[in-house]
Order: sequence, then C-alpha cells, then structure tokens
Amino acid sequence: MNEYFYKPEYKYMYLANVSYSFANALIETFGTVMLYKSGIPIWLILLIYGLRFGITGFCTPLFVSISSRFGIAKCILISNIFSIISAYMMLDETNIYRNIVIFILAMGFMGLSNPSTDSLSSKYVETEHRGRFNSLINISKIVATALASCLVAWGVISDNNRILFIVISMFFLLQYIFIRKIDYKVENETNAFKASMKYIIKTKSKYKIIYALRTSHIIERLFVPLYLFIAVKDFSVFSSIIIISLLLQIITISLIGKYTDKNIVKANTLVTIIKVIITSVFLFAKNKVIIAFNKTLSDNFEKVYETSIHTSIQNIIKESKEDNDLLAAVGQMSLCFTEVIIFAILTIASILIGEQVFIIIFILSIISSIFINLKINK
Repeated sequence: MNEYFYKPEYKYMYLANVSYSFANALIETFGTVMLYKSGIPIWLILLIYGLRFGITGFCTPLFVSISSRFGIAKCILISNIFSIISAYMMLDETNIYRNIVIFILAMGFMGLSNPSTDSLSSKYVETEHRGRFNSLINISKIVATALASCLVAWGVISDNNRILFIVISMFFLLQYIFIRKIDYKVENETNAFKASMKYIIKTKSKYKIIYALRTSHIIERLFVPLYLFIAVKDFSVFSSIIIISLLLQIITISLIGKYTDKNIVKANTLVTIIKVIITSVFLFAKNKVIIAFNKTLSDNFEKVYETSIHTSIQNIIKESKEDNDLLAAVGQMSLCFTEVIIFAILTIASILIGEQVFIIIFILSIISSIFINLKINK
C-alpha cells in the first residue's frame, strides 16, 4: 500500500478527487439525461455540448495564466463556481431554455481547471507509482460518483432539488480546500494562449493526437447514459443501473494499476480490445436488458481503460522536454477543438437521422480506441 500513499500530496489529491467526483456526478453522469428530461431534443443537446467544449478550448490557456499568478487552487475555485452555476441551472428545469446562453457559458468555463489533473500528477506522482496512483484515483472516483448518484436519484425523484444543490456546492468547495494543501504556482514566462496555439499548429506530437482522438471516448461517456435512458424510459430503473454498474467497476480497476506499471504496452492493448468489443455490442443490441447489461460492462472497463491510457499520457508529459503545465493545457485544447468539429457533425446528423446518431458515436469510439492504442504502442 506504500506506493499508493508514497507522498503526503497523494492523500490530498485523492480527497480532492473524491470531492469533485461527488459534486460533478449530476453534470457528468446525469447531464445529458437531465437535459433530455427537460424536453431538449438530442440535436440541441449535442449542439450545447459542442459550444461548451469550444469555449473550454479557448479558455484553457487561462489555466496557465491564472495558476501562474494565483496558484492552481484559485483556478479550480473559479472553475467550480461555474460548475455550481451549471448545476443550479440543470436542476432548475424551467430556466434551461430561457437562459441557454448563460448555461453554455457556465459549462464552458467550468472546464477551466481541466489541465490541473495532469499538472498535479506530473509534479507530485512518481513514474513507477503512476499506474497504481491512477487506479486508486479512479476507485475513489467510482465510490464518490456511486454515492452521489444515489443522492441525485433521490433528489430528482423526490423533487428535493434544493438539498441536492446545497450538497453539490459544498463538495465543489471541499475540492478547493484540499487542493490548497498542495497548491503551487505554475511557472510561466510566456503568453500562455500564444504558446499553446503555436504548439498545437506547428509542433508534431503524438501527445496532442492522442488527446484529439480521445474526443470520441468523451462523447461516448457523456451520451451512453442518455442512450440507456431512452431504452429503459424510466429514471428510477436508469439510476439503479448506473449505481450498480459503478460499484462493480471497483473489482477490475483495482487490478489494472499494478499491471499497467509492470507492462504498460500489454495493458493498453488488452483494455483496448475489451473496450472495442463492448462498444461494438451497442451497435447491434436492441433489447433494453442487453443494453443495460452492456452499459454495466462498458462502465466497468471505461475506468480500466482510462487508468491505462491516462497513465500513458501522464508518462509522456513527465518524460517530455516541454513545459509540463503547457503540455497539460495543449492536451485539453486539442481535445476541446476536436470536440467542436465532431459535435457539429453529430448535431447535423442528429437533425437528419434522429436517434440513429448513436450508431455514429459508437463507430467513432471504436476507431479512436484502435488508433490511440497504435499511437501509444509506437
């Protein structure tokens, strides 16, 4: 167990992750479902998320600027204030259409602190512990999300949105408190936006390509819950499946960390094959029981896949001669700008073919999984 708590900073990173995962469950796990329940069509949900990631992409360099002047904790606090606004508007269903522009802006700026995970990891986590560290990070994320999902389901079903919102806000603030314990100021002597854009446009890097390819996985993770909700057509059943599938993930995620540290290439290849198979089932499954079961499998191996791939990405950052914090921002920008393009395509496709757009989402995820594995192994 010493590898999991090798430094005192690890403990605060675990606690910050638990707090954020608990607070963010409403937006991350239930976001698309909550919008759909409010009567927003699928094509508009796709457009909302596309615009959100566009804003996030352009404001991501602010992470370097803000954290170099005030520290990473202050950057996270600003981001979490926008997250609290997003959560409030998502729970206040009557205001989503009326304040949709504010909602999109809030969701966009809540991604301001996205590079902080890679920045903190590159600074504090030893390379030989990275797989196990990410394994425990994801286990803590699963537990927090599962508990938060119970709270969200109770709040939505019993219409206790005020209590739900207060608890969510408290945990967003707790993340900031824990990060303050390990806060540091990013070193930055250049224009962050200019340097990031120059790197994205001119530098050949498998790192930014891997992040761009991860777009399809992010979209799949956000929209598979909606795919399941449409299939079961019952929020209580949907919530139960989500909670059970989250708890089952702990079994497999605890094994992949040590295996990744021992042989990262084989670990990536193994989890990629499993992910491709599971995602492929969504293309053909029509029965809601099969869809629900496959969603459980998908969730189970999604975190395993994330542990393996994220470990590889963080190793690339750690071993790079480039500024680690700049690379963390560049990765998120590559991801966000690619998402704008893909979401635009999916929005148009959804207008034309309706719910069949999920087929395109699953195919893109399969293709991305294969190419990411090739890039990392190379």
